[in-house]
Amino acid sequence: MQLEHLFTEEQKAIRDMIRKFVEKEIMPIREKMEEDYSLVESVHNKLVELGIQKAGYPTEYGGGGGGSMMNLGIICEELAKGDAGISLTVGINAGIILAPAIHAGNKAVLDKFVPAFCGDEVNYACISMTDATGGADTENPILKGRGIATRAKLDGDEWVINGTKSWPTHAGIASVYLTVCTTDPDAGDEGVALIYVPHDVEGLSFGKPEAKMGFKTSINGSIFYDNVRVPKEYRLAGPGHDAHFYHFAADCGAQWHSSTISLGVAQAAFDIVLEYTKERKSWGKPVREWSMAAGILADMAIRIEMTRGAVYNLTWMLDHPDVYGPPFGDAMVSKASITRSFASDMAVWVTNKAAELMGSNGISPEYHLEKYLRDAKITQLWLGGQQIARYRIIRGYYDYVV
Repeated sequence: MQLEHLFTEEQKAIRDMIRKFVEKEIMPIREKMEEDYSLVESVHNKLVELGIQKAGYPTEYGGGGGGSMMNLGIICEELAKGDAGISLTVGINAGIILAPAIHAGNKAVLDKFVPAFCGDEVNYACISMTDATGGADTENPILKGRGIATRAKLDGDEWVINGTKSWPTHAGIASVYLTVCTTDPDAGDEGVALIYVPHDVEGLSFGKPEAKMGFKTSINGSIFYDNVRVPKEYRLAGPGHDAHFYHFAADCGAQWHSSTISLGVAQAAFDIVLEYTKERKSWGKPVREWSMAAGILADMAIRIEMTRGAVYNLTWMLDHPDVYGPPFGDAMVSKASITRSFASDMAVWVTNKAAELMGSNGISPEYHLEKYLRDAKITQLWLGGQQIARYRIIRGYYDYVV
């Protein structure tokens, strides 16, 4: 898919820089990182040195002034070619969690949390979303906030939060937790409250990191809120507005981020199998010269190129809300969910076909493919899975209600 006309010279330079970084710093240790988190943090700190983490934050805090979605999309795709977990963490830390506070102009939140992300070391953020009870009910848009179980009650000048979250990325290592709560489940979206919680507040605790099949370079765990108290100013924006930002962060921004990761994973798998079928011989000629293998490779290329077009088309739309509408609107949430659903299905299909072409070598760490095979599946499961995504999609066409 020809996209060069969409990229500025600066964006092409960013892409080249990240490609070189991935080749030098990630590819040689991509399997080792899954067993040694100190290697993961070393990679993240090198990315901090490149200015990636602070790029999306305001200049008054020492940030880069706010990069475009296109810039971040390029970075996330290229990093995912090396490691999906690295890409996930970078997208989260580079501003997705604190972007709502920036747009809402919540100075109390920005003053408290942003400076650490503009420093010289990796700093983690977390969106604490999925409730332990109800699972995807938290993410289900047709419930309009009624499925959120974590409760927030205003007591004087403080919010008091109680509940349990399952599987948040960076649980236990983040400095800030954007916590999805409800002040009143019966109030629907009007009851949705997004509250920023510091890591060291009393009553906040964490479970052990989850053992996972894929995304081993990112940490997930449970978060427990036991009468956690935070200043009332740490609520994002207020009734109604918080729901808009929630739909932006969870239903649109996270869907978009997921699609960039799926694209990078699939491209990496395709690169591996393309080279493998060139070197591997069958009856005296490269495997990819046989028509059956060539047809499978062609189908992989078709899906990847169509996904790349969809991902960067969506990215362009998100960078131009004046033309395409706000990112929390049903239309943009629908388009983001379409792209994410297609991209994750594509990544699983491509990595599976790559394994079939490589046979037993496809599941051997020596050939690197099995890592991408494992990582691809996760992108179908998070954010409510492919089933909840269908609710988001169809609400862009008519108001599906329960």
